[in-house]
Amino acid sequence: MKGLQVGEKVLAKWIGSALWFPAVVTAIGEYEDSYKVKFEDGTEDNLAEKHVKRESAFRRRSRSRSPSRKSPSRRRSRSPGRKASPSRKISPSRKSVDIPDGTQIKMSQRKTPARTEAEGARPATRSGVQNLDAKKGAVPKTTHYEFGGPIGAFFTMFSLPLVVLYLYFTCGKDKCQVTFDPSIISLNWRDYIDVTAFEIFIGWFVFQEFLAILPVGRVVKGQPLRTGERLSYRLNGFIAIVISIALFVAMIYYNCGVTALYDKFLPLAACAMIFSLIMSVFLYVWALGAPNHALAPGGNSGNVVYDFFIGHELNPRPFVKSFDLKCFCELRPGLIGWALLDIAFLVKAWTDFPENPPYPLICVVFFQVGYVTDALIFEEAILTTMDIIYDGFGFMLVFGDLVWVPFTYSLQARYLVDHPPKDMPQYCLIPIILLAVGGYIIFRRSNSMKNNFRKNPNSEESASYETIPTASGRRLLVSGWWGLVRKPNYLGDLMMSLSWSLFCGFDSIIPYFYPIYFLILLIHREMRDDGHCRDKYGKAWDNYCKRVPYRIIPYVY
Repeated sequence: MKGLQVGEKVLAKWIGSALWFPAVVTAIGEYEDSYKVKFEDGTEDNLAEKHVKRESAFRRRSRSRSPSRKSPSRRRSRSPGRKASPSRKISPSRKSVDIPDGTQIKMSQRKTPARTEAEGARPATRSGVQNLDAKKGAVPKTTHYEFGGPIGAFFTMFSLPLVVLYLYFTCGKDKCQVTFDPSIISLNWRDYIDVTAFEIFIGWFVFQEFLAILPVGRVVKGQPLRTGERLSYRLNGFIAIVISIALFVAMIYYNCGVTALYDKFLPLAACAMIFSLIMSVFLYVWALGAPNHALAPGGNSGNVVYDFFIGHELNPRPFVKSFDLKCFCELRPGLIGWALLDIAFLVKAWTDFPENPPYPLICVVFFQVGYVTDALIFEEAILTTMDIIYDGFGFMLVFGDLVWVPFTYSLQARYLVDHPPKDMPQYCLIPIILLAVGGYIIFRRSNSMKNNFRKNPNSEESASYETIPTASGRRLLVSGWWGLVRKPNYLGDLMMSLSWSLFCGFDSIIPYFYPIYFLILLIHREMRDDGHCRDKYGKAWDNYCKRVPYRIIPYVY
C-alpha cells in the first residue's frame, strides 16, 4: 500500500503471528516498501509494507449467504432423532476479516499483543523466527547439491586425509617445502598404528565427554526446529578447557612426557582419521532410523555418498538424549586438542633449546590458545551457525572437527618447533601482534553484536541498531562492522590467521597453508550463505547488498 504518512493510524501484523493490531506509523523506512510503526503497548518495529495496512483496507466478512446456498438441494438431511446443532458463536475477542487481496486473517482486539500464540502448535515470537507447524515438520528432499554433488563429495572424502598427510611429510624436521618427495613417505604400518597413540586419543575423547555431561554450566535452548521444538544444550565449554589446561600444566610440572604429542603426531592423526570414519558410518546408519523431521535439510538427497558426506541427521543424540554429539565435537575434543598440541610443541621447543626462548612460537601459542578459549567462553554463539542449524552431522563435520582442526590448524606451531625464523628481529613481532589484536577486536565485536541481536532483537541495545526489514519479519543488521562488510567476523578471522603465519617468517610457504585455505573456505561459506539469504529474503536481500556492497574485505571483495 502506497502513501502511508507519519502519524497515520494503521493495522500492523505482529511479527511471527497471524494477528494484526492497531499501530501508528512513526517513520517511513529508509528502504522501499518498509515502515516503522509503534504498537499501542509502546513496542516499535520496522515492518515490510505487506504487514502494514490502513484500517479502511479491512472489511468484515459478510455472514449472508448467496441464494444458492439457501437452496433445499444444498441442505443436509438429518434423521428425526438428531437434534439441530446450535448456531456457532463468534468470539468477541477475535474476529475474522478480509483484506483486499482476498487473504483471510485474524485481528485481535486485545490492547497488548501476546508474545506467543499457541495455535496449531505454531510458535510465534517477536524475534522474527519463522512460524513452524508440527504438521509441516517434514524435511523435503535435498534438490540442490553443494561441493560438486555426489562426485565432489566422494573425491573430497579421499582428498582431505591426503592433504593432512601431505602437510606432515612435506613439512618435517629437516625441511619444509612444497615439492613432494615420495621417498619420504613411510610404508611401515607401525608408523601409523600405535597403541599408545590410540589410548591417548580415545582417553582424550572420553575425558571430554565426561566434562561435557557434568551437571555444571547453564542450560540454554537452541534455535527452533521444523517441529517447533527447541533442543537443550549445556554450556560448560569454558570449564572444560580450564580443567584440561590445568591438568596439562600439572603434567608438564611433574614431567609426565607431554612432548609425546609431538613425537606421535602422525599416529595420533591416523587414529583420529580411523575414528572419524567409524563415527561417520555409525551416524549414517543411525540416521536411517530417524524420523523425517529430524533429518538435515542439506543431507536428505537420497544419494548415499552425498548424504554420508554432508550428514543425514541434523542433531544426532544417540543413547543420551541430553547429549548433542554434533555440538560436542564442534567445540570440545578437536578444538581443545588443538590448544594442547600447541602447548606441547612449545614445551618441546623450550626443552630442546632452553637458552633461546622461542618468542615467535610463544606468540603463536598465546594467540591460538586465546582463540580457542574465546570460542568456549562464547559457546552459545555456535547454536546459531550454519553448521548447527542447517548442515547434518556426517563425514564433512566429523573429519573437520576431529582431524582437520587439531592436525592442520597446529601447523604453524609445529613448523616453529623445527624451523624457527633465523633472520627475524624481535621488533618485527610488534606489527604482527598488532595485526592479530586488531583481527581479534573486529572478530569479537562483530560476533558479539550479531549474537546479541539474534538473542534479543527487541532489547534497548538492539533497537538502536540500523536494520533492514524483510517480508519474513526478520531484520537484517547493517550497524557497526556489519554496515562495512557483510561478514566482518570473517575479516577478523582472516587477519588473525594471517598473523599466525607471519610469525613463521618467509622461509617456506607451507605455514601459510592455513590462511590460504581459510580464505577459500570463508569465501565458499559466504557464497553459500548469500544463496540461502537471497532465496529467503528476496528483495530485502537486494536492498541489503546495495547498502553493504562488500562481502568480506572492504573495497576489495
